[in-house]
Amino acid sequence: MRRGRKRKRAGKPTCLPAADASSPSIESLNDDVLEEILVRLPSIASLARAACACARLRAIASSWAFLRRFRALHPSLLGHFATDADDESVIPTFHPARAQFDGCSDAAVRGGDFFLTRVDANAGWRVQDCRHGRLLFANESDLLVYDPLSRRGVSIRRPSWYPSSHFTHCLLAGYGGDGSPGSFRVVSVEHNGERAARGAVYSSCTGAWRRGRWDYDRVINPKRPSEYSYFPGMQAAGRIYWKHRDTTKLQVFDAGPMRFSYVHLPEGVHPRSKYAVGEAEDGGCCLVVHAEAPHGTVFKVWRLRTGKGSWPWAWTWELERRLPACEVIGKVQYPPIRHVCAVVAGVVLICFQNHAGPHRHIAFRLSNMQVEATFRSSGWAYPFLMPWRHSSPLLLPSAKF
Repeated sequence: MRRGRKRKRAGKPTCLPAADASSPSIESLNDDVLEEILVRLPSIASLARAACACARLRAIASSWAFLRRFRALHPSLLGHFATDADDESVIPTFHPARAQFDGCSDAAVRGGDFFLTRVDANAGWRVQDCRHGRLLFANESDLLVYDPLSRRGVSIRRPSWYPSSHFTHCLLAGYGGDGSPGSFRVVSVEHNGERAARGAVYSSCTGAWRRGRWDYDRVINPKRPSEYSYFPGMQAAGRIYWKHRDTTKLQVFDAGPMRFSYVHLPEGVHPRSKYAVGEAEDGGCCLVVHAEAPHGTVFKVWRLRTGKGSWPWAWTWELERRLPACEVIGKVQYPPIRHVCAVVAGVVLICFQNHAGPHRHIAFRLSNMQVEATFRSSGWAYPFLMPWRHSSPLLLPSAKF
């Protein structure tokens, strides 16, 4: 019998060279430097992995100040919910932004109810808003706040007001911002006639409505060119904004003091301009308008400067930047831009004209002009961003290491 060869004994693993005593170690870096390193990580999933390396990194990554900063710099667009223009009472369709997915986002979409199977399709629901990882629906008598990630919904009785009025329903974060990650507010504004409106705010913390009074002095109801149609509400920093067909004023409703006011449009922006008011990357109010320029079209980004204690009519717009539109739509001859649909957490959604079928939509990020998603839809479209409360329980300050 042939004797097998002896296997060569494996040698000891080669030791790594000793670190140079002069090279910096993690212990030699202060917390400010480590925070700058962590905030540059590409996604919430990579941040969660880095936070598991040691207790010090976890403490930095778990602070609310750092989480607010990281969230502002890394909004995660999961996709868009879009309706059909012929029948907006049909449950909206979800269009995923697959190019944006990381491991955390992909797992969230796979585990959620993005087909909205738990929303009753026969209840006459119409989608009203989509913010902070939730959808807001309304029918004749009720409102529904639905979270597709947790598959849970909250049914709310609508305020009992005049049935002939027009209503705007919007979804806001809860009081205290990040202090209550699971809370939310619903703003319901009743528009009656040309110059009368009143608002009500529902808080998920109290389960009750807080109602305001009729305002006849500072109201310009948001009518479209059609006499029977109203512009939808736009929101930023706890305030609702509306366009108007005939004036350069934006109607404003502040959900905190329950107060109506108005602010003038920036220079060069008129009622029929293609613009939307929304939130920039840091959560501040901005206005993005598509405008003509000598060397092609541009997106102008205006920031609203409110000032402490100043009245809304004293607020001013400051031109922050001009972005060539060709950086988003390239050199290809797309159809003309129909309108700017929304601005949410620094993500801008634009829509192109198409008379033969569904309109092409493109979503891009203001910070780097990177295209996040493309899809087609005939009706309204609502960006859906990864809500912070679902991103990573490992990073909550209340968690233990």
